[in-house]
Amino acid sequence: MKKIISIILAALTVAACSVGNVSQSGGVDNQGYLRFVQGGSTVYSGGVTVTLDDNPPFTAKVDKIKKLRVKGNTYAVKTGTRQLKVEYKGKILYEKKVIIATQETKQIDLP
Repeated sequence: MKKIISIILAALTVAACSVGNVSQSGGVDNQGYLRFVQGGSTVYSGGVTVTLDDNPPFTAKVDKIKKLRVKGNTYAVKTGTRQLKVEYKGKILYEKKVIIATQETKQIDLP
């Protein structure tokens, strides 16, 4: 009987020392986000052309400003000081150096 109790106590001691569930979470390093919103009454059908530094341009959708909207279309970009240029049908709407921090969403208000 003592042998069985000793085995049970040893098993409980080993079970109590186990680590359990380990979880890890984290964001993407060196990544920020851009969001483009329509400030005036202009409708940017088909989106705008966005150029960052000397990289190839991409097309971005422009969101309307709504009080109830929490998230719109966001675009992941590399962090740091970036030269941003936004065009629509050949017309430059926005051109500026912007600083994008890690996990920051920079909102660009277009006219």
